[in-house]
Amino acid sequence: MRTEVEIVVEAGRSPRVRATGGLAVRRTGTTRAHLIGTAATPLGGDHIEVLVHLAEATSLDLRSVAAMIALPAADRVDSTSRWRIEVGAGARLRLDPQPTVVAGGAHHDSVIEVHADADATIDLHEYIQIGRSAVDHPDDNAGRWRGRLHVDVERRPILRHGLELGARSFCAAAGFNALASVFRYPDASPAHVDTDHFAARLALVGDASLTTALGRGVTRARAYCEALDVAACAQT
Repeated sequence: MRTEVEIVVEAGRSPRVRATGGLAVRRTGTTRAHLIGTAATPLGGDHIEVLVHLAEATSLDLRSVAAMIALPAADRVDSTSRWRIEVGAGARLRLDPQPTVVAGGAHHDSVIEVHADADATIDLHEYIQIGRSAVDHPDDNAGRWRGRLHVDVERRPILRHGLELGARSFCAAAGFNALASVFRYPDASPAHVDTDHFAARLALVGDASLTTALGRGVTRARAYCEALDVAACAQT
């Protein structure tokens, strides 16, 4: 199944939304919308395509109602999702969905591309959980996730980040099945490393930051990520 979602925000009106396939969009406020699953997706062979466009001086808080669960199909285990996000001058975007859970045997590939104006504000959260322990089952019976986050500001690349979780990954070998990640722009807070946990906040060129934390569960990884943000803010 192919799922397509388009959200366009223009000044002076509620977000304009269009969705087909396994996701729907509900406007839950003048500047807020939620993604809602209408069918089991992504299954093996499924592709999800999401376009988010914020015009100049607009705002959007985009969330989801429930976790997205990637499942294997009888004939295929791989599924994909691709987000293209465009944020105009003076526009503000917060993307904070519920976690993506990759079930045993499923392989999900995610790409998020952000193209922003220098005067934009972006707060982008991503949470991933491997549903069957790749630590206890270090083979293809565990789920597998590969994610890439690319951010360009004024057509200048400021982030090219990729990570893999689950079956046959370095993270599984190190004992981690979950990821919490937060990208912020602009953000001039200092870098900070949590020496007690596998977590770090990176200060990026161009006044942006990327905070990443790994854990055995997504709740714990998220708590590490939030603690790093608090520590960084305390240093400013």
